[in-house]
Amino acid sequence: MAKKDGGGIQQAAGLIRYFDEESEDAWKITPTQIYLACIGLSGFIYLVNEGVISWIMDMF
Repeated sequence: MAKKDGGGIQQAAGLIRYFDEESEDAWKITPTQIYLACIGLSGFIYLVNEGVISWIMDMF
C-alpha cells in the first residue's frame, strides 16, 4: 500500500499564495471587455452564416 503524505495541504497553500499575487506586467481584462468580445464574435459568426461577409469580400 502507498504511504499517505500529509504535505498536500501545504502544497495547496503555496499554490494559492503564488496565484494570489498579481504581477505588474499582467494583462488586466475587465468583465466589460469579455462581454464585448463575446458580442462581437457572435455578431461576426451571424454575419458569416447570413453570407454578408462573403458579399463584402466579393465587392473587392
